[in-house]
Amino acid sequence: MKLVILRAIYFEGRVVLEGEQIDTLEQHGRELIQKGYAKEQEETYLVTEPEPEPEPEPKRNIKAKKEK
Repeated sequence: MKLVILRAIYFEGRVVLEGEQIDTLEQHGRELIQKGYAKEQEETYLVTEPEPEPEPEPKRNIKAKKEK
C-alpha cells in the first residue's frame, strides 16, 4: 500500500517526514491512516496526448535560372 506521511514517523530504521511517500503492507497502512499519521496515495495516471504533426513547410517556387 502506498501512503503519504502526514506526521513524522519512524519507519524501516529511519524517520520519514511529512509529505514523503512510503510503501507498506495493507494492515500497517490502515493502522497509520486510522491514527492520522498517513493518507493513502492518490493514484494519478498521466494521459499523454499524441503530439500534433508539424505543419509541412510551404513549397517554394524556385525557378531555375535560364542559361545563356
